[in-house]
Amino acid sequence: MPRPLSTVVVIATVTLLYWQWPLSPDSEIAVDKTVEAVTPPPQTPAIQPQQRADPATGFAQQSAIPVDKFEQSITGENTVTVSGWIGNESGTGLAGVEVEVESSGFDGEEITLHKTSSGQRGKFIFAELISGRQYRLEIKPSGEYAGFILDTFAAGQANAPGEIILDRINLVDVDGMIVDTSYAPVANLKLEVRSLSVAYPDRSISSDSSGYFSLQAFPAGEVRIATNATDYYHIKGLELHPDEYRKLTLVIDRGNYHLAGWVSDENGAPLAEIHVTLKSTFATDDYNSNSYRLRVTDGNGAFDFSELGGYPVTLEVYADGFETHVQQHEFQSFSDTLQIRLSK
Repeated sequence: MPRPLSTVVVIATVTLLYWQWPLSPDSEIAVDKTVEAVTPPPQTPAIQPQQRADPATGFAQQSAIPVDKFEQSITGENTVTVSGWIGNESGTGLAGVEVEVESSGFDGEEITLHKTSSGQRGKFIFAELISGRQYRLEIKPSGEYAGFILDTFAAGQANAPGEIILDRINLVDVDGMIVDTSYAPVANLKLEVRSLSVAYPDRSISSDSSGYFSLQAFPAGEVRIATNATDYYHIKGLELHPDEYRKLTLVIDRGNYHLAGWVSDENGAPLAEIHVTLKSTFATDDYNSNSYRLRVTDGNGAFDFSELGGYPVTLEVYADGFETHVQQHEFQSFSDTLQIRLSK
């Protein structure tokens, strides 16, 4: 049985003979040239097992790296080429990972940003970095891998990037529904989801016409869910566990309640362009749901809040030259009215 090719080091010997026959005094002497071509066995990049993700940030921490773990070469009078390698804990090089290097801009230097991506076997190269200049390297989290930051390294020095090990992230899939305080579906609401467990790009989710949403391949752990609209909803304290929250219900402070009123000074004169805010918070078994709304009084000093969930709210009124007015309000009906007078 022939031996596997992967274990054989092939040495090929080629003998080149150049003859002129018959030889004469003017003939060239026969030449015998031997060339040896050696095919070395494939080499696997060494792994640096001490690199792990910091649980507080999700980024791997860079340890001291021997000089022979990276390549540097002079490309100009004061520039160098710096390269490194990106892989996982199994020693597999990761292709297509985006790497950014930004100069520090110390001493009035112009800040420069360099971008590249790792090749098929995980190697990346930055050409023409300024020798001795301080740089910051960042790999943003993506896919199933955490990010990485090397806060500072000097091009041409021993603390250049070298080998970078990216930790794998535990990703989960979540389906669910967004509902109001009476558990009626809330349609077409857009929310932003942020991981508080690892540094990872935010994700947007939107409920459909029936209130359903889907969140696919997002890191497990604590998350923050919020809107970016004027009526601000914020869910905090929620933990996503693998296979646990396959159907998640998000309750926000929406409903059929209504609160209106007027703001005036001590003499009863209406105050226009005054900021009125309304805050609420309530807890479920899995998280706290908060809301924040802002209105500005019109020319008659009037304000109006609609689609409220009916939970107790904190109302605050701010006006230049007046004391801030703060009061707690519990709904007595589906539509309550307030008269607020500000003191100077």
